[in-house]
Amino acid sequence: MNNTTERTRRQIIRSFIHVLQTKRFSSITIQDICDDALIHRTTFYRYYEDKYSLLRDFIYHMSEEIIKLTKKSETDIFKLLVEYVEENFVLFENTLLGSDGHILFKSMVKIASGLLREHARTENDPIANKINQSKYPEVICDLYATSLMTILQNWISKEYQYQKEELFEIFNQVMF
Repeated sequence: MNNTTERTRRQIIRSFIHVLQTKRFSSITIQDICDDALIHRTTFYRYYEDKYSLLRDFIYHMSEEIIKLTKKSETDIFKLLVEYVEENFVLFENTLLGSDGHILFKSMVKIASGLLREHARTENDPIANKINQSKYPEVICDLYATSLMTILQNWISKEYQYQKEELFEIFNQVMF
């Protein structure tokens, strides 16, 4: 990928994120993104088939960012994810709570499950031991990841009125 291509793709993603700060994903149009990125619609379609393919690219880049954070940090995975969601609250609110929220939810479960599998390979703590001792480690990781994302989704939607620290306590009770 040449520099111009990469720069344009990044600009489209930045504009997508900027528009997500003010609109639910289901309400965003290609024109909204193009207007923000100062590009023509044909330029958008040169890089993306539709807004769903852009969302998939956005999720991929977000997962890469989360994975880098987990590798750099000594913070446990759950705290790291909650803090990441808190820092990007509006983005998650506008993607998880809309009519297309299942797309991000499923992707985030996949990311969290992958992080748990990696954690189990490299760490020696109660959750890693539980995963490693299971006959079905992939299912255990998916179960934990789905629980985590459901709790986060309910927190984002204000269905759960807990403070961040209370979420950590909940995760610890669920996981251990």
